[in-house]
Amino acid sequence: MISVDKIIIPSDILFKKKYNLKKLLNVLNNPQNNFKVVNVVGTNGKGSTATLIYKNLVKSNIDAGLFFSPAFLYHNERIQVNDKLICDDRLLALIQENKKLIKKYELTFFEIWTFLAILYFNEKKIKIAVIEAGIGGIKDATNVFENQLAVCLTSLGYDHTDILGINIEDIIKNKVQIAKNNAKIYTSSNNKIYINKIKQYTLNEIIFCDDYSTDITFQKYNKAIACVFLKSLNIIFDENITLPLGRQTVLNKEPLFIIDGCHNLNGANELIKSIKEFKELTVLFASSTGKENHEMMEVIKKECKEFFITTFNHDKAWDFKKVNYENKVSDWKKFILENKQKKILVCGSLYFIPQVYEWYVGEK
Repeated sequence: MISVDKIIIPSDILFKKKYNLKKLLNVLNNPQNNFKVVNVVGTNGKGSTATLIYKNLVKSNIDAGLFFSPAFLYHNERIQVNDKLICDDRLLALIQENKKLIKKYELTFFEIWTFLAILYFNEKKIKIAVIEAGIGGIKDATNVFENQLAVCLTSLGYDHTDILGINIEDIIKNKVQIAKNNAKIYTSSNNKIYINKIKQYTLNEIIFCDDYSTDITFQKYNKAIACVFLKSLNIIFDENITLPLGRQTVLNKEPLFIIDGCHNLNGANELIKSIKEFKELTVLFASSTGKENHEMMEVIKKECKEFFITTFNHDKAWDFKKVNYENKVSDWKKFILENKQKKILVCGSLYFIPQVYEWYVGEK
């Protein structure tokens, strides 16, 4: 497996005003439409919802693919078929084989990954692909699939406002308008507060999915969407699916040590509601730049026992020096070791949480 620390695709250009993947796919006779697609969009819960659907499809002996982001430990995680990650050799070969096309059409970082997934899914002759959006919907590289089976709309909130807009209306419009033709939109019960806004931007049928009754965490929304959608395919939903790392992942039970990639305000609020022992927790938080840092800090520190902030080694890490807060931790590893007898939650950026996971597992 290829570590996310290794650069295999240049990531210096993440966003442009112009996207060219659709043009390239047209030239190639639209290979993205050779299989049915479930587009997964939303603010929080996309990765969990996509994984729940994908793994249940595979369990039902349907040849299925998953396009997933961001990668947690290995680049290979982004592209999966029938519960297997794309192998190193094929991934590197696909990049090499398509270098000229990628350069000619000036694909962005995320467009490149979407393109590689499409090529691999065609090689493997899958029937259904579960495609998780990177940012938004109509402004996302994954808005190229016409052969839609459904759209799954997870919990809505504010995120990537620099791209999607500062109004909830703009965010909803961007996400729901990825629905094409007559694809049904499956969404969680907590989005009912936006029903009028959702209907304003789509004529597609909207199915609100009642909370999954056996789960008291925020996964009740994700499981509900997956369950109702799979039922439409006559597939019995199995909730005992291993979710992606960094989603309330318990690394130690006694004393409690949890990691979670709650990287926006909506995620922080749901996390607080989901953990019974939240008021007993010592929380260590680190954010990416451009996020609702102060809002998240205010919400979390009011509910936990102790609250500290830290930074991490990544080009997307927040500017720690500019954060005005007294409980600053310069060395998060040392802090965790010195407080290992406490109940600890480490949360925040999805670029930070994998670093904590790898280090902690190595320490144990």
